[in-house]
Amino acid sequence: MSTRRTFLAGAAASATGLLAAPALAQNLVEWRMVTAWPRDLPGAGVGAQRLADRIGLLTQGQLTVKLYAAGELVPGQQNMASVMAGDVEMSHDMSAYYIAQSPALAFFSSIPFGLIAQEQDAWIYAGGGKALWDELNARFGVRAFSAGNTGARLGGWFRKEINTVDDLKGLRFRVGGLAGQALSKLGVVQALLPGSQILPKFKSGELDAAEFMGPVNDIAFGFQAEAKFCYWPGFQEPCAGLQLQVNRAKFDALPVTHRIAIEVACAEENARAQAEYNARAPAAIAQAVTQQGVMLKQFPADVFKAFGSASGQVLSEIIDTGDDLTKRIAASYLAFRQQTLLWTRIGDEGYANMRLLDYTYPKAG
Repeated sequence: MSTRRTFLAGAAASATGLLAAPALAQNLVEWRMVTAWPRDLPGAGVGAQRLADRIGLLTQGQLTVKLYAAGELVPGQQNMASVMAGDVEMSHDMSAYYIAQSPALAFFSSIPFGLIAQEQDAWIYAGGGKALWDELNARFGVRAFSAGNTGARLGGWFRKEINTVDDLKGLRFRVGGLAGQALSKLGVVQALLPGSQILPKFKSGELDAAEFMGPVNDIAFGFQAEAKFCYWPGFQEPCAGLQLQVNRAKFDALPVTHRIAIEVACAEENARAQAEYNARAPAAIAQAVTQQGVMLKQFPADVFKAFGSASGQVLSEIIDTGDDLTKRIAASYLAFRQQTLLWTRIGDEGYANMRLLDYTYPKAG
């Protein structure tokens, strides 16, 4: 190559490099993520920040996400409305928070006596749930992705013992969503409060019982200081699927690599959050029992059966009064639930029960 041609080639390369930097800078995007959690809440709050950071890393800084914790930018339960309007681009929360928009949204978080965490993931990822979720959310102009799960819930923190169904009557219970509707049929007075307000209401005597997000978060809020009876198992949300919901138009306008990065980051956080909650729950429960004198008690069978029947009534009402899409979502969910009952019973549940038998096995320490 001649000296002149070499010079021209080099000049062209230099020009390309000079043009690339500002062009790249022009493509930088900053999105806002609002959440339903305090900023440093163990599990969900920390996980939301982890998710935001991961999206930035996966897009090599081309899409950065600035997180605003509960109440910092959007008040109360207005996250979904803000995402729908495009006032913010995304929200980390639970679809069940928005049953006023459609009761069918609860199926993609958890319903009373519904699927456990691994079953929920199986339905959404491989059992037809995601397509139905997308169809439902299209009505609201959003997309949603599974982005965490708290796993099993406690039955609740109570000031007094629950021995019969009659003990529930008049009980002022902080419990959300469809479970609150079910308990109302049994005489419970439902209270809807964010986690940060539950302990003050306990202290003032305005609450008799509460549940929030399982042992890791419940104990972080200090419920065990005021309510010394902790009942299990939780029926209200056998798991609690967290979501990242995104404004649909803004999501569709992103480069395909950014859209994939968001989906990958959500899937990663979905797995990591479940692992974190499962890892931290045993120590949280042990702390409440051994250090703060909490009494762990199992719900009596008759009480739990009453929970089941009341929950069934609420679900039947949703199906009977729901539109075609709600009925199709419920049919898909319930069919999957029915199919997975046997496998969970003989697989995980069967093994877990047999593992409790007396046999020789090494112990820690």
